[in-house]
Amino acid sequence: MKALSVEQSILDGEKELQELFKYVETDAQKLEAYDMEKVIFSRIMQIGLAVMKCCFAEKGTGDIGAESPLDNGAILEKVSTLRGRDYFSVFGEIKVPRTYYHSVGLSGVMPLDASADLPERSYSYLLQEWMDTQSIRDSFKESVITQAELSGLKVSSSRLEVVNRDTGKHYDKFYEEKELPASEKEGVIQAVQSDGKGVPVIKKEAAKLKARQGKGEKRQKKKEAMAGVSYTVNKNKRTPEVVADNLIYPEKTKADKKTDVIVLRPPEAWNIRRTASLERSKKEVVEKIMDDAESGNPDDLRPWVVVMDRASGLWNSVAEMFSGTYYVGIPDIIHVVEYLWAAGNALYGENNPETDKQVYKKQLSILLGNVGRVIGGLKQTLKKRKPSKSKRDAIKWVIRYSENHRQWMHYDEYLKAGFPIGGGVVESTCGHTVKDRMEGTGRRQSIEGVESTLPLRSVYTGGDWDAYWEWHMKSERSRLYGGVLKASGTADDYYNDILTDKAA
Repeated sequence: MKALSVEQSILDGEKELQELFKYVETDAQKLEAYDMEKVIFSRIMQIGLAVMKCCFAEKGTGDIGAESPLDNGAILEKVSTLRGRDYFSVFGEIKVPRTYYHSVGLSGVMPLDASADLPERSYSYLLQEWMDTQSIRDSFKESVITQAELSGLKVSSSRLEVVNRDTGKHYDKFYEEKELPASEKEGVIQAVQSDGKGVPVIKKEAAKLKARQGKGEKRQKKKEAMAGVSYTVNKNKRTPEVVADNLIYPEKTKADKKTDVIVLRPPEAWNIRRTASLERSKKEVVEKIMDDAESGNPDDLRPWVVVMDRASGLWNSVAEMFSGTYYVGIPDIIHVVEYLWAAGNALYGENNPETDKQVYKKQLSILLGNVGRVIGGLKQTLKKRKPSKSKRDAIKWVIRYSENHRQWMHYDEYLKAGFPIGGGVVESTCGHTVKDRMEGTGRRQSIEGVESTLPLRSVYTGGDWDAYWEWHMKSERSRLYGGVLKASGTADDYYNDILTDKAA
């Protein structure tokens, strides 16, 4: 295999450029703007490919002499023939020739790989980033189509999934090492929230979720993805009446915003860290997000507030995790309202003003700290009204939930303290991180595919995408070439110099 030629690469690029302007000169009058743009784009891609070849030609083949010494004192000898490598750039495929150093019984090295910072896979880092950006927004199959239209490269959906998984493997380490924000850019409360969102899965995996159904039961088509968030927030003191109005009569709240009535807006959530998983258990996701929150609040300088859904077992796990540390556990008020609506609809029917009135009354009573009164009232209703079995079961379900969570339902105290009582941040995460990518007409996901995508969706929706990708490339360079740099005559801070140049 021959080395790439600088002169030939320049000639190829000049030829493509000349042909481009020749096309404009001779054919532009015959074509519409759409056709012109397609041809111009295609030819510019060929010019870019020629320039990329020229860049590799300028870098050479990685020839550092007849021998390449290793850190352990061993000597590798140069092999006479060059070794080629397929390199798929965003402009197209290049065959990159490299000098190879090898000795019997030792692993060989190709210094050009390190000096050019070639990725482990044949796809360039920029192409991988494009693949990831597409596949965390659209399905893998849709991303294949987009990729082919943009770059002309036909990449299989399985390759996009593999690249996703490779990129996402640094998720935990990135956030462990991410610099903490300045104190003035943090709220005064350390909040943690968790919730779940169903993900439609492919048939063969849906069949495993519940092999046998009861009478009248439909086969389960979704598997729950668990989402967790940690963030800081400032206090937001409000009255039970304002909160109840917003929860039960949201149309009234919207109308008030158009008048002179003051409506309290929730404070901004600072430095949101998101995580989501389809394979990890609820407990594992909560533990993960709490570990991250602890790194940002190591000395418990900010009070801990944990807002979660209805899973009683999860509350016990939280108590174990916070053993010895004071925290406030708050059942998500949105879930509480859902239970009250279930009771109201059972007693008074749906779309009935009386239902709204009764749900509002019970919700306000709970916000005022009178959970026991609401439970007692529902029990009295069962005795006096003697509803049908289905309605009675619905009301008992609400009573059971309220009794199980009563110890955490001190909403009057939470409102006075200015604590968050709703899971709006994690609900938004379930929507943006999970639903927006995983749901859609005809979409069915593999569990493995979802698990490879969710970490990157968490990074993307968290606003850390650019920083994560720079960190990912730096980590890959260290992993791939950490022991080759000195042998190839490349400084250990080579990649850091590249980042510094980019920043400048």
